Amino acid sequence: MKHKSLNETAYEIIRDKILKGEFALGSRLREDLLAEEISMSRTPVREAINRLVADGLIINHVRKGLYLIQPEDREIEEYIDIRNALEKLAVETCIGNLTEEHGAEIRGNLEKFKAAFDRGDYDKCNVLDADFHETIARISGNKKLLKLLKEFSVFFQLVRRAEKRTHPREKNEQTFNEHSAIAKAIFERDLEAARRAVTVNIETMRTNLRLNAE
Repeated sequence: MKHKSLNETAYEIIRDKILKGEFALGSRLREDLLAEEISMSRTPVREAINRLVADGLIINHVRKGLYLIQPEDREIEEYIDIRNALEKLAVETCIGNLTEEHGAEIRGNLEKFKAAFDRGDYDKCNVLDADFHETIARISGNKKLLKLLKEFSVFFQLVRRAEKRTHPREKNEQTFNEHSAIAKAIFERDLEAARRAVTVNIETMRTNLRLNAE
């Protein structure tokens, strides 16, 4: 069994901390303090930070230091517009490639989401929300599309943390219902219904993010 390198381990630990909301958006990050916090030397932490800069989660300001991203409202809106187009392409190509095994994957995600929702584990719901969209993109067979949507997924997991702290039960119930509608359209191979269902899901996210910003 292949063991993870120190660089990979550091990357996963720091990325997980970021996505869990342990650092405020726009906050300064220090390499030495991160290394101390995760009990690793600065070399793998530096490599991890370089990857997170490439991922777009950390910004390296010359002579100022490292900062977690703090996207402006306009930037978030642009990301949402692009994601909507990509998600519609994903469901279209997913329908063309759908097998029974793929259907079982999608149903499995919905079952896990419902179980997490029932026990009030909304952090897990957030992870499964991202996984649902990633599963559809993976079934599409378009590797470039999957890569792009993974990058978008990480961005939105981060910017939506504050939004999902208010009324988490209602919002996650709505997410489950919207994902169920997307899955139903995919299983019925109804392209128009799938596109509409995806757009509803993405526009709900847009609305919630706008309300949270006000």
